Amino acid sequence: MHSESTTKTYLYLRVGLVALAVFLGASLVIELAFGETDWLGSISAYYYTPVRSVFVGTLCAMGVCLIAIKGRDKPREDLMLNLAGMCAPVVALVPTPLEDANCGSASRCVPKAYVPGVVNNVEALLVVGALGLVFAAYTVRRDRNERGDLVALGVAAAGLVGFALWFALGRDSFLNYAHYGTAVPMFGLIIGVALVNAATVEQFVASGGTLTVGRVTTFKRAYRAIAWFMGVVIAGALAVFVVKAATGSEPFSHWVFVVEALLLVAFTVFWVLQTVQYAEDGAPE
Repeated sequence: MHSESTTKTYLYLRVGLVALAVFLGASLVIELAFGETDWLGSISAYYYTPVRSVFVGTLCAMGVCLIAIKGRDKPREDLMLNLAGMCAPVVALVPTPLEDANCGSASRCVPKAYVPGVVNNVEALLVVGALGLVFAAYTVRRDRNERGDLVALGVAAAGLVGFALWFALGRDSFLNYAHYGTAVPMFGLIIGVALVNAATVEQFVASGGTLTVGRVTTFKRAYRAIAWFMGVVIAGALAVFVVKAATGSEPFSHWVFVVEALLLVAFTVFWVLQTVQYAEDGAPE
């Protein structure tokens, strides 16, 4: 049995993720409705507007929550949550490139005035990431966890090393593509988490959970629907991107904003469902 404080902490982490998504959404709506910023082509572009503090703070906090949350299905769900949590701060701290006359041969780049801040922030993130891996290695060794946990630790370590090498040795490409190179995998990993939850929710009843068979079926269908919805949105966005790269045509100038908004809504709905489920079923053993 878990203490009441443990159960509430586990639940409130999920509530916190919902609150963070609403926080970002509210900031965007307020800027669109009452601010002086025009409707931009993507949510990520609002890094350069008054929404910046909320955008960066929200994604960094989401990263911490995703890493802190431990899934019922180990090690698959834990690994995907951890990797998604590692991606989120990068999406926040490395802004999307803009069209700028000072970009040189490239059509888009991170404006030079922002580069020192990005470099400083990423260097600080690498320090925290390295310390986090040391702590994770210590806990794995102390608890003598299963082989899967060692594999997960190895994957996380390899990801951090690769990220650091890209930042150090390919600075220009890092600044141009790190935002996209972490945003797409982050949402892809959340799709994986939703699918794992759909596949394993039945185990909760078998292991003594309080969910009824009807509720289990509801959660399973909802998680699958969210995963499929996010997958279709991402696949559609990639298809439009390929067509645009090949022909220069696109459905309309704000399609990336719409894609990101749909993914943010789906992300929020998923964590609302997680909150409801764990409020009924309690924290995992």
